[in-house]
Amino acid sequence: MMRQLSCILLIFLSLACLASAPVQAAPVAFDWLEAPADELALEDVRALPPGDWQTSGSSEVFNRGFSDGSFWLKVEIPPEPANRVMEIGYPLLDEVSVYWVLNGELIQTHHTGDTLPFSSRPIHHRNFVFLVPSNTEPVTAFVRVKTLGSVQIPLEVIPSAEFLANEQLSYGWQTMFLGIIVAMALYNLFLFVIVRHSTYFWYVLTVVFTGLVQLNFNGVLFQWLWPNAPGINRYFTIPVICFALFSAIIFAIRFLNIRSYSLRSYRFLQWILAAISASFVFTLFGSYQTGIVLVSAIAAVVTPAVWFIGFLVWRKGQVLGGFYVLAWTPLLIGHLILAVSKLGIMPRSFLTEFMPQIGVALEVVLLSFALAYRINLERRKRHEAQEQALAIQQQANLTLEMRVQARTDELERANEQLKAISLTDGLTHVANRRRFDEKLNDEWRRAQRHGHPLSLLMLDIDHFKRVNDELGHLVGDDCLTAVAALCVAEVQRSGDLLARYGGEEFSILLPATPEEGAVRVAEKVRQAVARSPVYSGERVAPVSLTISVGVASLVPGPGVEPQELIRQADEALYAAKESGRNRVMVARDFRAASVPGA
Repeated sequence: MMRQLSCILLIFLSLACLASAPVQAAPVAFDWLEAPADELALEDVRALPPGDWQTSGSSEVFNRGFSDGSFWLKVEIPPEPANRVMEIGYPLLDEVSVYWVLNGELIQTHHTGDTLPFSSRPIHHRNFVFLVPSNTEPVTAFVRVKTLGSVQIPLEVIPSAEFLANEQLSYGWQTMFLGIIVAMALYNLFLFVIVRHSTYFWYVLTVVFTGLVQLNFNGVLFQWLWPNAPGINRYFTIPVICFALFSAIIFAIRFLNIRSYSLRSYRFLQWILAAISASFVFTLFGSYQTGIVLVSAIAAVVTPAVWFIGFLVWRKGQVLGGFYVLAWTPLLIGHLILAVSKLGIMPRSFLTEFMPQIGVALEVVLLSFALAYRINLERRKRHEAQEQALAIQQQANLTLEMRVQARTDELERANEQLKAISLTDGLTHVANRRRFDEKLNDEWRRAQRHGHPLSLLMLDIDHFKRVNDELGHLVGDDCLTAVAALCVAEVQRSGDLLARYGGEEFSILLPATPEEGAVRVAEKVRQAVARSPVYSGERVAPVSLTISVGVASLVPGPGVEPQELIRQADEALYAAKESGRNRVMVARDFRAASVPGA
């Protein structure tokens, strides 16, 4: 059996390469961004800084699964002597807009998608193909894509001559695939008419609907059957998938006689049929995106489940189970890969696009391996004991290694937790004095090397002793925790550090921050505390707090120690308290950085 499967795999991969070679050129690198809520106009997109864009490399295919937002792509195309086209090789995108920019000027605009008539495409092709407007100057293509289905954008820029040559081979493959589907359907329909057995009828439906699913995913049906009726695309994809799944399950039940061999499996498939029927009804009235996700998820579950049930009944003595598993393995693998791809779990590639078609085409070939299975059955039994012993030994070794690794990971996590506890204040859960001292020394040395300013804020809660004396230390603890949380909300850079310096005093270390930036942070924190009363239980009225903040900023020089920064910030804090509290003072001249709040 293993040798047979190896032969199957070789044939499988050979056809995959043959099918994919004509239509798969190397993807092009581009920048992209997502606009989930607020739609961006072209002018807004062009004005965005480079930091707002993300880069998709030329070695990957853009795949974001299911999303409600729109996606913008920026493709820089250098000049090249030959005429070229830009192709988006996934035809099931609702809206595709392309804006060509040459020398900073918008020269062409195209709006298309499978929600618009096929004639909206500048080049009549099953995919979205656009002619690059210039081969003598660099051009930029801004591409906007929005779809309720799977967001897959396989973008390629290829010479026009190569594109035309590839398309001849591609349509040759599609024609061959369609011929195989028609031949298989007619053949089994003929058998059904002769023997009058419903199994063959359900197999005909399985083949037909499976073929329609693949032709639809490749954009062939829209191009050939309803180019002027794009609304059909909205209501065709999900029903045809449901019909394909439904007929495939019925065929498996009847072909394998599952009810006689595994009643539990039969009941499971009955529930799956009910789920498919419910999904079909839901798609008629509900959200398309929810429906396609639901159907894709069902397909991802059903595909391996039905294959496994076939394997199970085969092991229980159903001879046809072996034939079913052997013949349907490529088909089921192909549809599993397709379903997982539509859920965004697996990136789109030639494998995800052509495996279902190749699986259908290989089904007839794989049926011939049934006889080879019987011939090699005895040989498999002789090797089975050795393989089982080896598998057990390997599993035992693997289990031991996993246990050792798990114990090692557990000890490492425990050590990390202990270290974190030693550097964290137990009440406020921010960094403690020890962590602050370590961070200050590290950032001081880094600032010395690079000549960057290092800023420090010293914060003290005004009249905190009065809070403890009048309301109790528990309320005081709540106030400390609340102030720490407010500081955390305002100090958002990953390199900054908030620490409890001692008592009601906090410190904020701001690396690579000049005095002006430190004053802004200090004022934001002061205002946040002033406008946020602390609630400490139903029996205690909200406590209004204010803080005084001292700001110091230094560029560390030779012979200067970190304690100088602390001293200056401390002096500024003292000056703020002497000046009336609830204010920010700068160590340089002890002037208020901003007007104190009311």
